[in-house]
Formats: sequence, C-alpha cells, structure tokens
Amino acid sequence: MNLDGNIIREGSTQLFVPGIISERGPGKIEGRVFFNRQMAFNRDVSVAMFHSVVRPRKCLDAMAATGARGARICHEAPGNYRFIINDKDSLACEYARKNVELGSLGNAEVSNADLRCLLAEEKFDYIDIDPFGTPIPFVPSALQGMSRKGVLAVTATDTASLSGTHPGKCRRRYMANSQRNPFLHESGLRIMIGTMVRMAAQEDKGVTPLLCYYADHYFRLFLNVKDGAGRADASLEQLGMMSYDKATGERKVGEGKMGPMWLGPLMDHEAISEAAVPNGLECQERARQHFEIWKEELDVPFYYETNELAAMLKLSPPGRDELLEAMGSIGKVSRTNFSPTGFRTDRPLKEVLETFRSIC
Repeated sequence: MNLDGNIIREGSTQLFVPGIISERGPGKIEGRVFFNRQMAFNRDVSVAMFHSVVRPRKCLDAMAATGARGARICHEAPGNYRFIINDKDSLACEYARKNVELGSLGNAEVSNADLRCLLAEEKFDYIDIDPFGTPIPFVPSALQGMSRKGVLAVTATDTASLSGTHPGKCRRRYMANSQRNPFLHESGLRIMIGTMVRMAAQEDKGVTPLLCYYADHYFRLFLNVKDGAGRADASLEQLGMMSYDKATGERKVGEGKMGPMWLGPLMDHEAISEAAVPNGLECQERARQHFEIWKEELDVPFYYETNELAAMLKLSPPGRDELLEAMGSIGKVSRTNFSPTGFRTDRPLKEVLETFRSIC
C-alpha cells in the first residue's frame, strides 16, 4: 500500500506520519489517522519512565494510531520487553508497521484488533490508553486485561469537563462534582484519579499513582494497579471531598461538594526520585525541568496561585524566589508542576497570607 505522508524526527526516532497532522492543542481529526506534534512531550515522559521507572515485560499501546509512542519507547528505551502496537483502524496499522520497519524494532509488533477483544484474550503488565477525548469508555477493558500487577497509563484531553467548565459532563463521565477554582487542573486531575480508583475497585484492584500530571491540554496518569480486595479498599480510603471558598481562598479537604477525588500523593516519590531523564528527547529541557519539580513537589493538596493571593490582598505579587524563601521560613514549601506561579506549603492559609503580606 502506498501511504501518504512524511518522515519526521521526534527525539532520536524517525517516524512516518500522515501528510496532514495537528501541530498544537487537542487538535482536530482531519484525516483518518491522527498525529499531534504537541504530544511529543507526553511521549518524551513515556520514554523517560521506561528508562528507569517502569519495567514491564508485555506492553500494549491500545489505541496507537501511527504507533509513534510505541516506536519511540522501543527505539529510545532499551529493555527486555515486548510491545504490541494496536489500533482497530487498518490504515493506522499500516503507518504503525511502517514505523516498526523504519526503526528496525525487533521487540515491537502491530495488531489490528478492537481493544476490547484483544484485552479479553490477553493480559499485559503495561497498558497505554490515549484516545481522542475521554478515556473512560475504555478503562474497564484495560483493567480486565491487566496482569495481577502492572502499570496503566492513561491520557485524557477533556480537561474542561474535569476542571469545572462543564460540570454536568463531569458528573456524567466521571461520577463527580467539579468546580472552577484557581487550582482547577489539580482538582480535575484528582477527580480523574478518583474515578479510576473507583472503577478499579469494582474489579477488586487497588490503584496508586506512580506519576500523574497536567501539561498543555491534557491529564496524564501512570497508575500502579494490583489485584486484591484489600488493596482496593486501601485505595478507596484515599478518596474524599473538598471545598473551596472564593471569598477567603480557604481550601478544606475532607468536606464539601467537590469530588469525590483522590486526596493522596500524585506520585510515588521513591520511584520518581530515581528517574533519569535520558538524552535525545524532543523536549529535552522541558522534560528535565518537569522531573526536577516532580522530585521536590510536596504531597500537600492543594497548591496556591501567587496571583490568586495577590488579588485577595490587593497587593502586587512578589518574585517567585522571594516568595519561596519567605514561605520556607515558616514551613515546608515547593514549586508545583501545575503552574509556574504556583507553590505548595504545609502551613495553614492564615499563616500563608500573613507571610505573603509581609513581603509585598
């Protein structure tokens, strides 16, 4: 078959992609096979995770399109694993086969199957779901296709519904209440994790975050999944509600109408602390900076936005370094991946506002 497209380079991998591709944002599906350049950072993080954090044996990219993610992982993250690059669209599989051939990838093979059928027949200890929009319809099949323990990686681009812009859609899709707020991407991410925990619990599986983050226009989750009713119960115990008072800026965890959501850590700090960012990534410096922040970020929900506090106090916001130093003098403080002007602290809001006021 003569495929229409071009060879590009992403990271250190050559990829054959369609002639019409998306360059930014969630993108629009204009052709039959979708490829989005802006998701290069998403794929970079996957490569980095396979380098030093995720060590599976049998992997599945369930909705692979051109197979870019699987091809990059196999080419840039050597390891003793087998990678199934799957898509139900036969034309997408032709692009994926071209990329397997282009990279001479001996540990990758292409599958043209409906993921529900594939996951009913085979078990994997790494499954990646990256659909256009919400991943929720595909999660039950992925959970049923997981080995007794493994990693489930999920991308969701419907951030607006999770973050309070479309609360009705959030209730329907994620069985949770959302609300617009200054930390909306964190609350949206935690709602999504909470939904995954509840869905896994129905299969007597426990879920804990390995690395969960927000970037560009999507949420990305790497979740450790293990069999066992006890593990499912332990995960469910980390869910709860929260409230946000716009007038006072107060965040109250454990009560309120927002949620249910995950209130535990967003990552496994022990595992991420050992993560090494390999050379040759497409967004090399960005990946290095994000892993640096992830390694230091406090496990305290929810972060504060500098502009939010400045507006509340009717003051000009201070510089980031000055603010972090001042907050560090009263307790623990860290930057946050969610915002370049955000920070986390273990101190109560009253002390945060007093310190903020003292340096403005």
